[in-house]
Amino acid sequence: MDNLLIVILLGILLLGFSIRPIVTICKKTKDMAWSLLLVLVTLFIFGYCWILHYFANNTLENLVVISISLILFGGGIFVFLIMRLSLKSILEIEKSENHQRFLAEHDHLTSLPNRKCFFNLLNAQVNNAQPFSLFLFDLSNFKRVNELYGNSFGDELLRKFSITLNLNLLSIAELHRVGGDEFALILDSTNEQDILGCFEVIRDSVEQPFFINEQKIWLKLKVGVSSFPQDALYTNELFKNADLALLEAKSTQHLFVHYFEELSERADDFLDMTTKIKNALSNHEFELYLQPIFCTRFDEMHGAEVLIRWPQKDGSFIAPEQFIKVAERTGMILNITQWVVIETVKNLRHLKLLGFTGTMHVNLSTRDLESESFVESIEKLLDEDPTLSDYIVFEITEGAMMTSLDAARTMMNKLNSRGFEFSVDDFGTGFSSLSLLRELPINQIKIDRSFINNMLTQIADYAIVESTLFLANRLNCNVVAEGIETKALQEALKSMNCEYLQGYYFSKPLPIDRFIEKYINNVGYK
Repeated sequence: MDNLLIVILLGILLLGFSIRPIVTICKKTKDMAWSLLLVLVTLFIFGYCWILHYFANNTLENLVVISISLILFGGGIFVFLIMRLSLKSILEIEKSENHQRFLAEHDHLTSLPNRKCFFNLLNAQVNNAQPFSLFLFDLSNFKRVNELYGNSFGDELLRKFSITLNLNLLSIAELHRVGGDEFALILDSTNEQDILGCFEVIRDSVEQPFFINEQKIWLKLKVGVSSFPQDALYTNELFKNADLALLEAKSTQHLFVHYFEELSERADDFLDMTTKIKNALSNHEFELYLQPIFCTRFDEMHGAEVLIRWPQKDGSFIAPEQFIKVAERTGMILNITQWVVIETVKNLRHLKLLGFTGTMHVNLSTRDLESESFVESIEKLLDEDPTLSDYIVFEITEGAMMTSLDAARTMMNKLNSRGFEFSVDDFGTGFSSLSLLRELPINQIKIDRSFINNMLTQIADYAIVESTLFLANRLNCNVVAEGIETKALQEALKSMNCEYLQGYYFSKPLPIDRFIEKYINNVGYK
């Protein structure tokens, strides 16, 4: 009989050991069934104890008693095993869910909290209604590094940068990756000293170079900040204002910009101009103007620069500098360039019939250099008219070339192999003029008007113009001097053997019909 009592006691102990897993499961789930099961197991324990007490006081030992004892023991084992396995399964499911949640809220490359996680935190901060500052920053030269060394190299660089900055920010704020090379954090302060202190920590994280595959890489940062509640009261507005501050930092070459109200006014103007440009493209509001380029050797018109003008109903014009930058930022410059090229080709056909034998200079932007579709469209036009490359010269500014040097090299080499020539616009205003002449297929240099205007009164400007002419001659490039506004400038440049001149002294930009009337139909234009 004692053995049977021990068997029942073991069943009670197994039921008791099942209580803890059930309690754990009840805490982790909201299902009432587990709470009910806890009550039932507790009642079973009391039932087992009563049976144990009964058998202990009644010395019965037959087949029925033995069967009951074994059933009670088996029930204890069953409940214990089921509860242990259930808890294990629930914990594994919870672990898997936590892992999936981590993946959903963290960046797979850097393991930093991602954009979704950041906006959840930002919403919580706004709802909390305590002052804080939102930092948004990116690596301004990361795209260039990625182009030079490849995506794997860039990924490793991002990982190392993230680890370094995250460690430096550990006691200050939590770092989030919200885009490709864009990061964000929330600082629990709007105090200017605290904001500057946080910025200095971020800046100091790139003071030392990063070493990837034995390559030394220096990273550059731009930071934009907006503060709650003074700069905005809502999540999206706060983020937008920090983004505006970041854009301002990029455009002004400042490392750090704290949002100010004028940035929103500019953003509204930007959106307004974007809409106007879209409408202008749809409604064919743009017009082509031509400014002649004169040859000093023969005292005749050599060609013309193609310029875009945007007339308004009141007779005024929206200046190119007002809409070209907007078009470049939005990507609509591709549509504008395409329109300019097509219109140039159309007008060129007409001009050739009238005896025009010069070249048309078409300006290209950074976006055009990076666009494969642009090259394809030019090649298609060339297939239709193989002589096109004899009549069109593409002008590209130094800044555009240096912004996308690899793209510029690829595009220029392709079109140069098809016979097109290239001119460097605003030569001398950048920092890499000489390296461009060495690396790219450049046939012509346009000396910027900023050097031409004062060359007769400023020795330095005169020396720069003279040196550029000498350099161009040695490199077998011809030269166009821009901004000729006086006869004295014309004569001085002619005496210096500058081959081509352009400026208001000869002519302002003219509509196509006026250009034809003045320089094509008029036999005395030379």
